[in-house]
Amino acid sequence: MPEKNPLRVVQNVLSEATKSREAKHFRVTPAGLDPLLARVREFQVARISNTYRDLTAQPQYAPVMQFFQEDLYGARDYTQRDHDAERVHNFLQKFLPPEMLQLATDAIELSRLTNALDAALLRILVDELNLSDALTPELYAEAYRRSDNYLERELQIELLVIVMGDSATTSHMLLTGPALKLAKGPAHAAGWHEMFSFLERGHHAFSRVKKPQIILDAIRTRETQIMRRIQTRDPNPFTLSP
Repeated sequence: MPEKNPLRVVQNVLSEATKSREAKHFRVTPAGLDPLLARVREFQVARISNTYRDLTAQPQYAPVMQFFQEDLYGARDYTQRDHDAERVHNFLQKFLPPEMLQLATDAIELSRLTNALDAALLRILVDELNLSDALTPELYAEAYRRSDNYLERELQIELLVIVMGDSATTSHMLLTGPALKLAKGPAHAAGWHEMFSFLERGHHAFSRVKKPQIILDAIRTRETQIMRRIQTRDPNPFTLSP
């Protein structure tokens, strides 16, 4: 007869993890962030911090905002995490809740799109606007406009909301916490530190949030407002009144 207890299923599968070729971990050599790209990311993190300062000031939302800034838009190289998540996808689906696996999948898609958009913006900053020192709001907004990729920007906002929504969904599933606890030891032993830590942080960030839709609505509304204000050449596109 098939195993009835979902947590027992998790435990049984994890006991086989060391035997699975799918679970074998490989380190990749991150190229590291280009200093100018790091400057773009640092600008974006600072802007996000300012845009959502009202939510960050509320204890239940502060971990979510930290997850937003550090795990989705941080000035760091996510190469290992994304490589791991792609490679181990088939193995993960055997023991993680489908919703949590979807979080990893959507986060990879968001990361790819963000990398492409940042690379396009940086090319314009360097090749057309001669960025060499401080990145000002005016320079950033001009490069954003010249990139002329508003459809992709809209998709980026929607993916961001989806990833945050995935995190909220998994954090309130009864079996997510126990499944993560069971998986943590084997996952770390197998070398999947970065990817597993990402899933954990997403889970814990939303665990105390009773109304996650407030955050999701705020992100969609504010990011869209900023995009439109840049597009229409508002002199202060990043200054919103929450």
